[in-house]
Amino acid sequence: MKITDYFNAYTPVQSSQHSEKLSSFVDCFTTADAFDFKSYDIFIVGVQEGRLSLGNETCAFAPDEIREELYDLYKGDWDLKILDLGNLILGNTVEDTYVALKDISEYFLEEQKQLIVLGGGHDLVKPIFDAYSFQNKPLSFASADAYLDFQDSENYNSKSFLSELVRTPGSLLSKYTLLAYQTYLCSPIEVNLLKKMEFNLVRLGDFNVDYSELEPYLRDLDHLSIDLSVVKSSEAPANIYSSPNGLTAEGLCVLMRYAGMSTKLKSVLFSELNPRLDKNQQSSKVFAQSIWYFMEGLHLRYDDFPEISTNNFKKFHVSAGFSELVFYKSNDSGRWWVTLLKNLDKSDISLLPCSLKDYNKAVQGVLSERISSQLKF
Repeated sequence: MKITDYFNAYTPVQSSQHSEKLSSFVDCFTTADAFDFKSYDIFIVGVQEGRLSLGNETCAFAPDEIREELYDLYKGDWDLKILDLGNLILGNTVEDTYVALKDISEYFLEEQKQLIVLGGGHDLVKPIFDAYSFQNKPLSFASADAYLDFQDSENYNSKSFLSELVRTPGSLLSKYTLLAYQTYLCSPIEVNLLKKMEFNLVRLGDFNVDYSELEPYLRDLDHLSIDLSVVKSSEAPANIYSSPNGLTAEGLCVLMRYAGMSTKLKSVLFSELNPRLDKNQQSSKVFAQSIWYFMEGLHLRYDDFPEISTNNFKKFHVSAGFSELVFYKSNDSGRWWVTLLKNLDKSDISLLPCSLKDYNKAVQGVLSERISSQLKF
């Protein structure tokens, strides 16, 4: 595929040019120049598609607003090579745009490159999901969102994308995590249904208790989507569905730094920012700064998964109730994983990312919510 045929080039704002700012370190695609795509680590793509973002259609104008704030930030202490491909050329129909985004996502997945998608509506997760499904592997997706977006509707939109991912014939969605949802904004029936499907649902209150406990949820993700409604309206007002409660900008930045450190994650979608509702570009600044922290996480990324052949871990056997657990602690990072003792006889051992708190609870004979809900006993 000729990837350059899919985009309109982005022209940086001249006032943001500064030798130490990101604008000086991000290359912007133009048809006049030749680019060696394989030499880049991160690709930024704008998708100005908001036609299925219910009541928030002008989120389509967000990509360039986010860029302007992002490129005005100072570069971090990293050597990542970044290419901004510009904005995806929209199709005559939303479905045409989906096909193009699926093609682009699939291409960068095959190239093992990091893709940052600036939406646009949260419905754009569907073509990204379809691109991953092409690999025919079980998928782990997550969203940070105040709402479930699980409406049982025949009309697909930004408020029903999750139900579409689940009911797609042959869906490969094996794990889904919803971060910082607000209980009073979500149907109890739908919440219970998702829990019965063994999805990870992390309430806003639990999210805010200890940010470090979020990291295990992100460690084995394939994709993460951020809906601006997850951030409290006083800090990011550019969404009609925002609530007085929600994440702080700092909390979102912590989340994105952990996401960047995840070795499996290959794409992130930022969605539902409506510039017409913004105040002094505050919401664009929130997304821009969270992207900055995502890049810092990428810079810190390393593979510390326990490997039997290298003995790069410490192993701990713990009896918790009727369960025999085996915990692994990385010698390099201090991060933890867990599995059941009976699983060690299998040729393909599946380890669940966990935390020191999960281990300490198990030592006391108590299974944490993470372990009890995610391990197959």
